[in-house]
Amino acid sequence: MQRRHFLSGAATLAAATSIPAGSDARAAQSATASNAPWPLRGSESFVIDSESVGDRLAVGVWKPGAEFLALTGQADDLPPLDIVYVLDGSWALAMAATICQLQLVDLVKPGFPPLLLVGVDYPEGQPNARTRDYTHTDLATPLQEGELPPEQTIGSADNFLRFLEEELDPLIRARYDVSDRPAGILGDSYGGTFTFHAFRRQSKLFDKYFLGSPGLFTTGVDYIGEVRKLLEGELVHDTKMYLSFGAMEANGGVPFYEDMGRNYNSLVSVLNSTPNDGLTFASKMYPGHTHTTILAPAINDALLYLYGPHLPRG
Repeated sequence: MQRRHFLSGAATLAAATSIPAGSDARAAQSATASNAPWPLRGSESFVIDSESVGDRLAVGVWKPGAEFLALTGQADDLPPLDIVYVLDGSWALAMAATICQLQLVDLVKPGFPPLLLVGVDYPEGQPNARTRDYTHTDLATPLQEGELPPEQTIGSADNFLRFLEEELDPLIRARYDVSDRPAGILGDSYGGTFTFHAFRRQSKLFDKYFLGSPGLFTTGVDYIGEVRKLLEGELVHDTKMYLSFGAMEANGGVPFYEDMGRNYNSLVSVLNSTPNDGLTFASKMYPGHTHTTILAPAINDALLYLYGPHLPRG
């Protein structure tokens, strides 16, 4: 299996699970309410035309319902919620929301906070462009012209980061009762590539990062070396980070996954060998897990590490 098939295959999966988009024009800042909710109870949805990306994106927003919060005793006195952005939200938002709901009612280890989850994806019927939007310029060996459509070419992570910082986040903060603290961000695969990119850019928007099986390939640019230099200085925020990778990704015989695994290990090595007072992190290699089976346990552990009152068990 060649790397280009990984790119198009991941996009096909994400496109098949993209959320419905609507056409009720009633929201400001190019945001359009959707005719149908995301397939998640208690969620809202809208689409937004992004000048930064030059495309239309779909957004789903979820927070715990009052009836659910009543079980925790927080329904009547709920503080402003912290924001967590969830990439590939058409499927990852529901997974993250389920984990958050379960943690809210943990009687043995209580204390998980209510969160506002914001999933970002692409409208149903529109080409999925995660390959374009989640990746930095030198992510992989350049693809030959014509191999993939423009929305599947690499290198527009800076534009997508600008969309989150300057277009979507101000809209979310204006619409919802949220804290003024920096947001968290969850990303897996190419989503993990983007969360790596946002950290490398030291975005002021984020102070909590999940890098799940990040698509970091060996290229002509030493991005991990750039992180080492970054850690030698002062970070924009005190930061928490959770990193995960499947052991069968790293040694399962698929060359591009194995390349990702080597670079994942190099990144963790840099984080360990270049301590920074502003960064707290944890990493885990999951025995027996592949690029797909790792997703659910890793998101669960990431949310617990980043927001829970206790660390996940090893």
